[in-house]
Amino acid sequence: MKTNYYSLIFSLLIFVLSLSQSVSMADEVIQRPELPQIHDIRDTLQLAKAQKLPILIMFGSEECPFCYLLREDFLVPMIISGDYVDKVIMREIYVSYGRKIIDFSGKTITTREFANRYKIRLFPTTVFLDSGGKPLVKNILGVTTPSLFGGTLDDTIDEALSIVKEKTIK
Repeated sequence: MKTNYYSLIFSLLIFVLSLSQSVSMADEVIQRPELPQIHDIRDTLQLAKAQKLPILIMFGSEECPFCYLLREDFLVPMIISGDYVDKVIMREIYVSYGRKIIDFSGKTITTREFANRYKIRLFPTTVFLDSGGKPLVKNILGVTTPSLFGGTLDDTIDEALSIVKEKTIK
């Protein structure tokens, strides 16, 4: 009987220790990266110039389900993979009434005014810019067939990167 009692106490002790270990591990939850939002476009332009990379900006709105799909199923996983660090700088701008950013000249403007500069009328629209804020390739409007969209996005990133590299050589 004493042997069973000690076994029970030992088992209970192991259980409590494992439980406390899982609780402490729950406190160390790894944060999923976010797609950085632009507040001052000049910071992103400087980074693009220093790294000689194109800028991908997803123009979207918080209520847009296709913006959520593009961000969560494509762009954030691309950030997590690390495979695009030397190909493109990814950012996001929420276009909504009253939201403001600082533009190329240091002027504070609404995100709607900024989107109008690139003729953004549909969300999401993905724009590729050089370090001077000029468009590099044709915008990607919306999210086409999800199974094919990743290839379209990859091809457009490669095309934008190629143009930036070509400009750098000249």
